[in-house]
Amino acid sequence: MITLDNDILFMGEAIKLARQATEYGEVPVGAVIVRNSDGIIIGKGLNRRESLRSPLAHAEICAIDEAARFLGGWRLSGCTMYVTLEPCPMCAGAIVNSRLDRVVFGAYDKKGGCCGSAANILDIGGMYRPNCCGGVMNEECSSLLKEFFGEKRKNSLDNIKLIEVKTDDQKRRTAEIADEIWHEYFPIIISNEQIDYMVDRFCSVKAMNENTANEGYIYYIISRNGQEVGYTAIKPEKDGRLFLSKIYIYKDMRGKGYSRRVMELHKEFCREKGLNAIWLTVNKHNDTAIAAYKKLGFKCIGEGVSDIGSGFVMDDYYFQLDL
Repeated sequence: MITLDNDILFMGEAIKLARQATEYGEVPVGAVIVRNSDGIIIGKGLNRRESLRSPLAHAEICAIDEAARFLGGWRLSGCTMYVTLEPCPMCAGAIVNSRLDRVVFGAYDKKGGCCGSAANILDIGGMYRPNCCGGVMNEECSSLLKEFFGEKRKNSLDNIKLIEVKTDDQKRRTAEIADEIWHEYFPIIISNEQIDYMVDRFCSVKAMNENTANEGYIYYIISRNGQEVGYTAIKPEKDGRLFLSKIYIYKDMRGKGYSRRVMELHKEFCREKGLNAIWLTVNKHNDTAIAAYKKLGFKCIGEGVSDIGSGFVMDDYYFQLDL
């Protein structure tokens, strides 16, 4: 008879496999399949997608394959799967097609889980419907995932470097990066005509030469493991503050904590130079950037409209982070 104690026991076995997955550098997901009649584990699997270079090497698929070979057939009726993370669309489909009686999972996957969170493939009309129980040892399973991704993010951010722009080639490349990013990001806020004008006025090689020679600006290419992520520019000011002129990340690189890491590097610069605050300007309609700066602890200290020539203006808020 299926009991909560049994569920906890077998989920514990799945957790052991999930921990093994981390040894391969894999997302920690483990699965076991148990024959209900005698409680024997007939299939085990752990996530090996990266190490085997296979999109099929999910823990559930590996466990199903091993269990089918043990039984000598593809039907796994009379069996229960225990898996540490809510199955994805592929694995949920495999569970249905293998005729498992029941699936028990640990952590919920709100974005991609297909046993009730993002979708419910187990309950598609006209198909076999296994019973499902979620949240068993949820805290333990979730902790494994949080620790894994937390460490991965930390390692990833440690590889973020700021390469100071000094040579003519670096300046040309920075101008190219600026042109690419501005044209992929700002059309929702300002016109293409103004983007072209501002890129030429503020981000061209000529502008960089003038700003570095006459104004004391410092430009950096943001790099991660040798790959260009974006660019940033700063200016130490006589009033003891650092002006963060620019920090732009490529669209497909956003949301990974790179801007936060760059900000930490700028804070280190401030500490080395004895500066007490970082301030910046942000377009009043740039809601995404405003929310990000607020999350980093910046506070609005004012606003203003600046005439930048050719009939264009910058309508900005001024934000500051005290250090």
